[in-house]
Amino acid sequence: MAESKSVAIIGAGIFGLSLAVALQDRNYKVTVFDRSQYDENGYDPAADGVQAASVDHNKIFRASYGTKLHYQRLAIEARKAWVLGDEKHGFSEQSDLSNDQRLFVGSGMLRVQPSDVLGALEKETLANMERDGLRDTQFIKGKPEDHRRAEQLGWKDKLLDFEIPQSSPASTYEAVLDSLAGFVRCSNACAYYQNIAADKGVEFCFGPDKGAVKSLVKSSSGVHSDKERVTGIKSKDGKLHNADVVVVAAGSFSTQILPELSYFLESSAGSLATFKIDPANTELWDKYSPERFPVMTWKSVPRDSSGKDTGSIYVLPRTPEGLLKIGYRGIKFTNFQPAPESTPFTQDGQWSVPLPPEMCSQLQEPALYAIKQFVSIFLPEFSGVPFDSTKLCWYTDSLDNSFLIDYVPTYAENSVFVCTGGSGHGAKFLPVLGEHAADIIEHGDQSASYMRPFWRWRPEVPRRNGLEEGPGGPRDISHIS
Repeated sequence: MAESKSVAIIGAGIFGLSLAVALQDRNYKVTVFDRSQYDENGYDPAADGVQAASVDHNKIFRASYGTKLHYQRLAIEARKAWVLGDEKHGFSEQSDLSNDQRLFVGSGMLRVQPSDVLGALEKETLANMERDGLRDTQFIKGKPEDHRRAEQLGWKDKLLDFEIPQSSPASTYEAVLDSLAGFVRCSNACAYYQNIAADKGVEFCFGPDKGAVKSLVKSSSGVHSDKERVTGIKSKDGKLHNADVVVVAAGSFSTQILPELSYFLESSAGSLATFKIDPANTELWDKYSPERFPVMTWKSVPRDSSGKDTGSIYVLPRTPEGLLKIGYRGIKFTNFQPAPESTPFTQDGQWSVPLPPEMCSQLQEPALYAIKQFVSIFLPEFSGVPFDSTKLCWYTDSLDNSFLIDYVPTYAENSVFVCTGGSGHGAKFLPVLGEHAADIIEHGDQSASYMRPFWRWRPEVPRRNGLEEGPGGPRDISHIS
């Protein structure tokens, strides 16, 4: 019997955990490295120094992807897996939505439009939902037949009405309620999958010494004379860890571990703010519970002529602890710093990297303005109320919003693989992403995954999605560092 192939995965977030489980199931010998002490803090978002986007109370689950039918289908695949997992623990889809032991919460999502008519992206989404036979899961607020259907199916109370400020005559925002959507309890899900991986035999090295990666270990290749082969990693404690394949799944720190990613990825920050609801305030506690309040998204302005979005903002139902989280992704901030001299791609010798944790609690003025505007319209009880917390959440934006899951061609013998580039929408795929990635590891271009064409190494794709702006651009906040 052939010896199991060894894989070292750098990063114990959504991507790394999902892939670790899938590879272990395929008889690989898997070790996961992460500089955070997740074995001690249990992926607690409040733990000191934790910066991974995966470590969060909740993340939106949606299958609404405009024209991107492949991501819609992947989301539906993931949803089935989330629901099945919760059912194994005694939770049906619509039972105990506030119970913090369940991982998927089908609260629905209200996609509020910028005006009193449906926007272009919404029309694209509804057309794709219809194409896949899912139109009956969507309820257009302004459509009487959808209203009636929502009432029959128990969704009417989440078709919320909001008046457009200063509209004359008075009108309300159009909206679509998506009954497929909701959110996942992200930190809980990471802790759960980390336990699953460990029980299956995956080894974990956590902490700033044995879990942090100092460098990749390289040697000459016996197959390709012009390329190096990676034979493992060296951790900060000086120990060498041999591996047949090294996987970089380090989120917004991926480029710093593997500079070859600098063309494809950019670290950028979304803006988060929370309010804290006292359980004694039963009116607000009940109103913003997952049972009564949907996830809400709002594009405060339509996409511009180039398709760029500058107005996306969202709110999730309160957590079991009473936190009401608001996120602003209309502007994803960057922090350009000098890049190492050997970096293959830079902009004026610089690249964006996350700010230090101690500098991530202050939000920028455009984000504060957008969040306060959103609160005044959609969460009026909190107008003027101080935030309980604010935070910059560092994501890994790709040049086209699709993930990067492929072998790195500059290294020989398929010795380096990347599984990253979540672009702010990766968490929902945790139960299924690893299976697709593992199939690509095993079969490359012959992979059966329908996501293979979209996740491949793609140097021919131009840098868009804001990655073209560079240092000194409108999103660069390096002046505060």
